[in-house]
Amino acid sequence: MAMVMLIVIGIIMIYSASAIFADQHLNDAMFFLKRQLLYFFIGLVLCFGMMCIPPEKLERYSRIIMLFSIGLLILVFVPFLSREASGARRWLRIYNFNFQPAEFSKIALVIYFSAYLKRRMSLMRRGSFVVLIPPLFVLGVLSLLIVIQPDLGSVILLFFITGLLFFVAGIRYRYIVSFSLACAIFFYFAVIKVPYRMARITAYLDPWHDPRGTGFQIIQSFLAFGLGGVHGVGLGCSTQKLFYLPQSYTDFIFSIMAEEGGFVVTGLVIILYIFMFIQGMLIALRQMDVFRRMVAFSLCLMIIFQAILNIFVTMGLIPTKGLPLPFVSFGGSSLIINMMAIGIILSIDRSREY
Repeated sequence: MAMVMLIVIGIIMIYSASAIFADQHLNDAMFFLKRQLLYFFIGLVLCFGMMCIPPEKLERYSRIIMLFSIGLLILVFVPFLSREASGARRWLRIYNFNFQPAEFSKIALVIYFSAYLKRRMSLMRRGSFVVLIPPLFVLGVLSLLIVIQPDLGSVILLFFITGLLFFVAGIRYRYIVSFSLACAIFFYFAVIKVPYRMARITAYLDPWHDPRGTGFQIIQSFLAFGLGGVHGVGLGCSTQKLFYLPQSYTDFIFSIMAEEGGFVVTGLVIILYIFMFIQGMLIALRQMDVFRRMVAFSLCLMIIFQAILNIFVTMGLIPTKGLPLPFVSFGGSSLIINMMAIGIILSIDRSREY
């Protein structure tokens, strides 16, 4: 129910935030609305499809799912199969539909790691470091293929999912510390040493230092929140969507929601995510099987963590990252994959052992 309500709110806000832009640039005010509705119906079919797949089959074919995910990430670099935009090559072109393989890799990682850690649970709890080498190697391959697209936001989610799964599996604390240090070193070279990513951190610390450049987007987001207040300016009455706030119907749709619906609507959205988190955790805790419990736990937190990151970005609490708001932002890959994740969680709940 929470997922459906978030999608409905998202469809309404996508039309409100994108209609003028679509009319000006594409001569069709409903272009993004129609695309999102198409993505929703595709996601609905796949969600029900995943509900019908027993979790045991996902566990049995976890290696194949991971190899398939790696194969999709490699295909991104084949020119005639992929699409490049703004210097990034992240999408596979399938007829008129662009699919982002990095989104699928999140589900693949959860399924593969959960199956692997279940098989090696006893060795891991005895403190064997060797058992960690295969999953860390897989994480390294996925991260490398995604970061050179480039898409650091998805890599952050992969690291978060990995750390979460290791923690749930009962890994020794000294390995958690080592993994955290390795992550810190990776992000030092991936963020601090990359000028345009460092510029985002500088803009986060002081957006008014360059208000027409690196700080422009977050300042416009602040204005949207300020204009919205408690009750908002009214649906369709946003001024920030009038070519002031970039990515107003994708990564920064929460800002437009805050302007048009105020604290009332944004508070409702946050409550829906909290409800989704509680329901996901209850489903995970009811599972007797380790694989099922880890998959449900990880997929639920993957969605919620991404929502937290997106909301924090729009509020200026963390540096800007290209992560959509789950079920709400415009985007086919994100919506479809998140709906598939919910389908897997519901499948686990339907077939749980009593």
